[in-house]
Amino acid sequence: MLKRTLMALGLAAGTALAPISATAEDYPSGSMEVVHQFGPGGGTDRFIRAIGEPFKSISGASLVPISVSGGAGIPASVNFEQRPGDGSSLMAIGPEQVINHALGRIDLSKYQPVARIQYDQGLFYVAPDSEYQNIEDLIAHLKDNPGDLKLGVTGAAGFDAMLAGLWNTATGAELTLIPFEKSSEAMAAVLGGHIDVLYEEYGPVRGALESNELVPLVVFSEERLPVLPDVPTAEELGYDVTLGRWRGVAIASEAAPEKAEKLYSIFEEAVDADSYKKIEEQSGLQYRSELIGPKAFQEFLENEVQVYTEVLKSLGQI
Repeated sequence: MLKRTLMALGLAAGTALAPISATAEDYPSGSMEVVHQFGPGGGTDRFIRAIGEPFKSISGASLVPISVSGGAGIPASVNFEQRPGDGSSLMAIGPEQVINHALGRIDLSKYQPVARIQYDQGLFYVAPDSEYQNIEDLIAHLKDNPGDLKLGVTGAAGFDAMLAGLWNTATGAELTLIPFEKSSEAMAAVLGGHIDVLYEEYGPVRGALESNELVPLVVFSEERLPVLPDVPTAEELGYDVTLGRWRGVAIASEAAPEKAEKLYSIFEEAVDADSYKKIEEQSGLQYRSELIGPKAFQEFLENEVQVYTEVLKSLGQI
């Protein structure tokens, strides 16, 4: 259904892109609000501000983050969908929107993909005094004692929980999920011995790793992290668990497709700006991030919908 709808919008594979027309000559301009579902100062808010700096230098238009938090992201989607569909507002999208689509809470056909900009990778970590200092020992214990160990994740039904659910299904090494409102709370819990394992991206815990407060066990990516060369990937262990948190932007489906292409051309230049590269490296996002445009982003979204639908089915949520 998603693929057919996007094909109708002229974004499917093999569709010729229309040339930039007069409707996009002066686009973008002024202040463009970017709606997102997370709180001010969070990762998505910082992402919008980081890419917004070179975006303004290149285009003259400002990207203004608009936080509409709570409600599993539904209020943010409603806010965006009630706005004019002329491309003057953007929506920051990520795995949460895919999850909500798979659950029937929103309709991704209302979103016209523009660019996937960031793509992160997460890991499992334990405290230095943990009994399990490598992933093989952890798996062996959990296969004999499913659910015996607690895994701290951020959010009750978001991306982290989906990753953990996929891990449990793929490995049979079942961890019991303990959701926290903030990643800092989950990290404090694992360091305090209240939970056994932490799931988090590399960037937010980089300082704790460098000070040896956390021990990384496994990375969920196709390749090992250059900064953690001794940490195996789940794929190396035989488990197809490579989901990562990604961030991108979309405009309304009814906006002219050439506007999506115009925006993408600006982002293409913005990601190479020194100011953005610096922030990307500080956050440990340079290892997996690859900018993709409307056509490739649409195909990526279709695949994500399939993956998350299967995960949700395996968890009994669909």
